[in-house]
Amino acid sequence: MKGDQEQIARIVSEVLSRLGYQADTGIPEVEKTAVILADTTTSSPLQRPHALTNIPFVEDVDPLAPPFSDVGTKGGVDDPTRMLRGWTGSMEAELILETAVGRYLTSPAALLHVLGDRRRAVAIVSTQGTDYKGERGQWSGTGFLVGPNLFLTNHHVLNSLDVAVAAKIEFNYEITPENLLLGNGAPPQATQIFALDPDRLFVTSPTQGGLDYTFVWIEDAAQATFGAIPMERSSFTVEEGAQAFVVHHPDGRPKEVSLDDTDILGIKTTIIHYSSDTMGGSSGAPVFDHRGRLIALHHASRRQAVDLPDGGQSDVVNEGIKIAAIAIDLENRMRSGGADASFAETILRQVKGSDTMSGYFGGIGREIASGATGPEAVVDTYRGTDQDIDIGFWNIEWLATKWTDEKKLNGAARVIADLNLDAWGLSEISPAGVEALVSRIEHIYGDRYDCAFSEPDAPQGKQSTAMIWKKSALFGESMNWPASIEPLLRQRSDDPGVGVEAVHGKIFDRRPGLFRFRTSGDLPAYSFFAVPLHLKAMDEGSLRRRLASRIMARAVEEISREYGLDVILGGDMNAPLASGDFATIEQAGFTLLGAQDEQDGAFTYLKGPKSAIDNIFLSPGMKQTVGATDYFIIAKERSMSDFIRSVSDHRPVAMRLSLAKAARPAGATEAADLDAIIDAMLISEKAQRTRRGQRRRSPTTRPQ
Repeated sequence: MKGDQEQIARIVSEVLSRLGYQADTGIPEVEKTAVILADTTTSSPLQRPHALTNIPFVEDVDPLAPPFSDVGTKGGVDDPTRMLRGWTGSMEAELILETAVGRYLTSPAALLHVLGDRRRAVAIVSTQGTDYKGERGQWSGTGFLVGPNLFLTNHHVLNSLDVAVAAKIEFNYEITPENLLLGNGAPPQATQIFALDPDRLFVTSPTQGGLDYTFVWIEDAAQATFGAIPMERSSFTVEEGAQAFVVHHPDGRPKEVSLDDTDILGIKTTIIHYSSDTMGGSSGAPVFDHRGRLIALHHASRRQAVDLPDGGQSDVVNEGIKIAAIAIDLENRMRSGGADASFAETILRQVKGSDTMSGYFGGIGREIASGATGPEAVVDTYRGTDQDIDIGFWNIEWLATKWTDEKKLNGAARVIADLNLDAWGLSEISPAGVEALVSRIEHIYGDRYDCAFSEPDAPQGKQSTAMIWKKSALFGESMNWPASIEPLLRQRSDDPGVGVEAVHGKIFDRRPGLFRFRTSGDLPAYSFFAVPLHLKAMDEGSLRRRLASRIMARAVEEISREYGLDVILGGDMNAPLASGDFATIEQAGFTLLGAQDEQDGAFTYLKGPKSAIDNIFLSPGMKQTVGATDYFIIAKERSMSDFIRSVSDHRPVAMRLSLAKAARPAGATEAADLDAIIDAMLISEKAQRTRRGQRRRSPTTRPQ
């Protein structure tokens, strides 16, 4: 009889467990049996312990706070709310609602395919040891594959090397489609278990005071069998009121997906808050947007009453760590050169795209406050836009004649908003096209650019060059070339006395413009010249090309003698300008540096003897071809979206001028100003000595 009672109790316990309840019977929970497909096959039952709970939040929930309130106006974009609408509102704006009940919350049917495919990379984690609070025990969580040999979960799931070594990563623990349709409650399908090897890669950020993530090495066969979920840098993928879908193992149960009341409630630079259903054991799960993109790493829930967009209420709020914030934290680790710097670099190779908030180069070259760690350091990095100037050059060949094409214009605006550079040199454009582009960027994304043209009076349809720049970062103006240079810009290579060449023409078919910039806002004081060029049609060794190089060199020499500022010449050309043409200016203390892209452009940078620039970072695909060895730093882990190729046949080239070490505290004095003060002190001292000498030589008059 006792045996029958125990059997009945076990059956009841299993049924309640499948329904989401824990039976308090005093009898151990029935262990779920699965077929193990790994290097070693076993039929022994697998224990899946309960999850850790009461995980602390990174940020408090504030339903009234606007998006990105933690950076406010100090972030990298002019209007975060408008930028968010620009990135998230285009699809919804095109919807025509026939019939809607409450809020219209359908998604494209393809979302089912995307989530169905990416759910395969999600696994249940079972482990034991000393947890993140220092307590011994067993627990479970969720994690997922993000690339070759890369498994991602929370720190509080895998908080140490020992805990990671003890962990079992079990894929395919889910109800089969057939059993779901039948509703027969049969055991989950066969699973496959993999071990972790943290000695080969382990990067973690603490739960308290950190971003609560852990990356750890997993064997190749995991991704080969179950795929991976791509990671992307992006701050503006979702808006408040949108949906957040979580694929997880709540309380150690078979894999589930949260589909009801999935509203996003708040957005900051490091986290998002949402109402999607989760439980203990959901920690470490991927959070997807309505297009199936990975946007966050789920890590915690708390009891808090909040209003939902549909008028309902929820008494639970969830928090996820944004993938963009994790990428910034990894960049900070890589730059710090600590023990896990090489691991961080390995992970960053799997993170695609750019983060609009931090700009194309992200946190590269930016200094953060001493002692800042985790979320605080990430926010400091986003606020660090006052430490650098990002400049790009791009050939948008259709912007001269086809700028009225709405799709093309919106595409170019999207690229410029996404890369978020401070200034752009554009070639093969027309003034009307550039003005339309600048207007479109502000209308959709809220970033405010100014513009100036190399040929402001160019006839309609004539291809030319221009500069655009963010008003919040730079003051810009068009300058006249020196009087001795201006006539040369109109010359032809077949003018009498020049020589014979098979193919002749104007030396500069696109007239080069000269533009002067100085920093504004919170940026350290710095001024420079920029010259957007289009020399692509000229063979590097042709007479036209050599004449163009030498004319530019003579122009820069004159400008440098007069102003002493750095000069950047860049754009659509197949190589930097010839180094030999700049010998004179190099003798004057300038440093000549050049880099080129394999296909899409090049630039020449002349660094003045008193330049404030500390480092120059280049977009991938570029390599230094002129100047001091290893002066340029290639941002190898950065990537540009494939979307760019749908806008232009040419890829932009980009550079970051790092002013971090040149930055001065408020009230600090320039070195040149210090020299002037010292000179004035010496003059004053000399005058005082003269006056003292005069007094000693003059007779002393005593009072009567």
